[in-house]
Amino acid sequence: MPALDVSYTINAPDVVAEDFNGQTVILNLADGRYFNLEGIATPIWNNLVRGCTPQSIFDSIGRQSPELTDEAVRFIDRLIDLALIRRQADVGAGVAIDPQGEWAGGAPRIDIFDDLQELIFADPIHDVDEQLGWPAPRIAQ
Repeated sequence: MPALDVSYTINAPDVVAEDFNGQTVILNLADGRYFNLEGIATPIWNNLVRGCTPQSIFDSIGRQSPELTDEAVRFIDRLIDLALIRRQADVGAGVAIDPQGEWAGGAPRIDIFDDLQELIFADPIHDVDEQLGWPAPRIAQ
């Protein structure tokens, strides 16, 4: 079970996410997998990375679609297990749920794809010094 009263944030710089007209795609640059969110997973994700606590999300879901609360708990656990989010230090306890967050649309689901791992790892951005950026190569330590 996720910690209920702490905030989570995207696990940057290894994880990036983009919304394509309501379709959220997440890329883990550390392992080359990408993820697609289904059902109410996108509003859960959006509220989490804004700093809402899992408890506030579960409370909101429970008021509108209580049958989805247990699935939401499992979904957030999965995000943590996949290292897509991490705890944020004491920030966001007062962040309110986005009123656009719709809890209709089915149980949250995350689809995992690894078919582009080789291509993602072939991207030269993996060989760039994180502090200096492109085109400074990473120096082996």
